[in-house]
Amino acid sequence: MSAAIRIGFIGSGNIAATHMRVLSKDSRARIAGVYDVSPERAKASGADAFASIDALLEASDAVYITTPNRLHPAQALRAIEQRKHVFCEKPMAVTREDAARVEAAAASGAASGMVFQVGHNRRFAPVYQRVKQALAEEPALAADFKMNRGELENPAWTSDDAVTGGYLFETPIHIFDMARFLMGEVASITAVAESLVYPTLDTFHAIFRFASGRSATFRSVAYTGWSFPFERVEVYRKHTTLSTEEMDRVNLATSLIGAVDAHDYRHLPWEQRWGYVTEDRLFLDSIVQGTPAAVTASDGAAAVKMALAIYESTQTGKEVQL
Repeated sequence: MSAAIRIGFIGSGNIAATHMRVLSKDSRARIAGVYDVSPERAKASGADAFASIDALLEASDAVYITTPNRLHPAQALRAIEQRKHVFCEKPMAVTREDAARVEAAAASGAASGMVFQVGHNRRFAPVYQRVKQALAEEPALAADFKMNRGELENPAWTSDDAVTGGYLFETPIHIFDMARFLMGEVASITAVAESLVYPTLDTFHAIFRFASGRSATFRSVAYTGWSFPFERVEVYRKHTTLSTEEMDRVNLATSLIGAVDAHDYRHLPWEQRWGYVTEDRLFLDSIVQGTPAAVTASDGAAAVKMALAIYESTQTGKEVQL
């Protein structure tokens, strides 16, 4: 593709602005415009504002879906029907049925050259790339995944399940994708949850059992006051612990009193540190080179199924098979 890829945005919130900044530095991309339910917000993005999604799609080669969670499936299907490349922010869906529909449509589109990528940016953060590299040398025996949030008050809709699909579909879903990325396919989940501060379930503890036979724990609470690190992964090998602190640092400890091998990434621009630069570059690479997406619709569906399995286990009190 010799001409710049015309990229439209459905939704013009903070994450859309992040992707626009990154893409504006890549000569292969040109921001075609934005559609938002709020025309004022669309105009404030600095890009051309479109009056409808169809008008935006007509003017675009590819589209970024950066709207509230429950809107993702219908908008993704609409873009695929119009034969557009799609970057869909997480979560890809919030129900099994919608996840299956999007996965099937994305597979059909891929057969005719359309790229569908899901926005699980953590995979491309240097801290997690470093952990992945270490696990390629020696696999994990167990792990502990933590993803907290300081509040569900700003923006106000973050505590509204009718918008989000549930707290787990906000930031915690990144950890579900990360668990698969680092440890492999999840076979079953057992979980408990409570509603302690907000009118939605806001406290979760779960055990992931992987197809490999290994296991990991997951925990998340939504009212922690943003205590650092709110996101942390500890991966355990024989006499070795790999631990992350946000997207800032990863530590490798191999003894009780020996030196810790630390890799610090705080010097990097935050869009690069959090993986946005790499995921956007890979999306364009896939379009230009005709290669598979870096995070597929199947990956997106797997994370959705993990979230739903946790909710199901909390309701039934039983282990849920995936």
